[in-house]
Amino acid sequence: MVLNWTPEVIVEIFTSITIFVAVLLTYFEPRTKKIRSLFFIRMALIFMVLYFVFDLLANLFLSTTLARLYPIMLFPTSMFFIIGINFMIKETINSIILILTFGAGVLLCYLAFQPDAVGFEFEWGYLTVNPVGMFEVLEDFLVFLLLIPVFYWGLKTWLNAPFLIRKEALIFFIGIIIATPITAGVFIFYYWDPSFILYSDITLSLGVFIMCIAIFMEPKLLYILPFTVYRIVVKDNEGYPLFDHDWSESGIDEPIFTGFINAVQIMSEEVMKIGGLVNIDLTEGILILNESEYITVGLVASKSSRLLRNALTGFTKDFEVTFQRNLKKSIRDKKEYATAYSLIEKYFSNFPSKLIKSRKEPFLLMTKYKELPFALEKELRDIIGDESKFQMIKEELMNSPYGVLPTFFNLYDELKDKPDTTSEEESK
Repeated sequence: MVLNWTPEVIVEIFTSITIFVAVLLTYFEPRTKKIRSLFFIRMALIFMVLYFVFDLLANLFLSTTLARLYPIMLFPTSMFFIIGINFMIKETINSIILILTFGAGVLLCYLAFQPDAVGFEFEWGYLTVNPVGMFEVLEDFLVFLLLIPVFYWGLKTWLNAPFLIRKEALIFFIGIIIATPITAGVFIFYYWDPSFILYSDITLSLGVFIMCIAIFMEPKLLYILPFTVYRIVVKDNEGYPLFDHDWSESGIDEPIFTGFINAVQIMSEEVMKIGGLVNIDLTEGILILNESEYITVGLVASKSSRLLRNALTGFTKDFEVTFQRNLKKSIRDKKEYATAYSLIEKYFSNFPSKLIKSRKEPFLLMTKYKELPFALEKELRDIIGDESKFQMIKEELMNSPYGVLPTFFNLYDELKDKPDTTSEEESK
């Protein structure tokens, strides 16, 4: 058998391998393995790979059967893509475009088995077998229909990305731009010159690869749109705060927020006795409460979500197990529960922080993540003789915005040689 090697076959081998490698990348990052929405995107990309594989095999062997089969792969590709995008944007799979895609996909499957669905053509001097007539028109329609929600997803993700992951969001959006409008623009020229199908395949695979690279770099990109997580607070059964963490500015002090949770818990006491989670609707969001034997955990978000409820339940159980000894002894020193940040990383690592909004904004670092330079520590120790005061002031300075420490030393140098006028006036 003589194989029909054409430029399209060679390009589609490259395209299918590139997209398949891009899919594999999302499995290497542990944080992306169990993301439900990404599962649908992976399935869509796998069917896209099958689309190109069956297409290249149809031309390689000049098989009319495979030529009828490969356009059908667009049906599950489009369905899974739209389901995944809908789930990421609004945590539901339903949409008008999904219904339209389903109808077009069913009609595509029907046309695939009509007698005149495919035909042999000469393109750039090579014999090829392709869909023809209404089968080809519907195939192209399904392709362009898919590009709309994909581009919308990329644009909305980039526009709503928090400052800390803005760079990854831009990379993601660049991939989407290459895979959707640029690919569509190149593909349109196919109707005048069939060789443009080669360039559209290359731009599509390149765009998909960049998109998956961005997701591999920062899985938080998949959690920008459905909801915003504001704050989590842990308190003991007597109402004392033990731990809190912010993802976004809430404008509410921790004591006030803890008091609010206590009040809500008292009003919902009969409900809380039943066990499980309680959702309290707020003006611009929702408070999810989870009570266990020793603690109550409150999570504030823009709206409720099964994903959030599952994360909150797991966090509550692990917090109680990790700090069971402290909780039984009724230890209320928040420093004893500082290591709970590891549980935040475990259960809420994919939720992006929106606390920092620009480069010019000062930011804080926890003491355990940085050390004071030896020279500055020595200078500070010389100024403050008392060891307990030294440790307290050192900790405060290390948890202050960048630039406070040099200002402190400059102010000390200015004031140390000046006479203490206050003491002199008091003595008189």
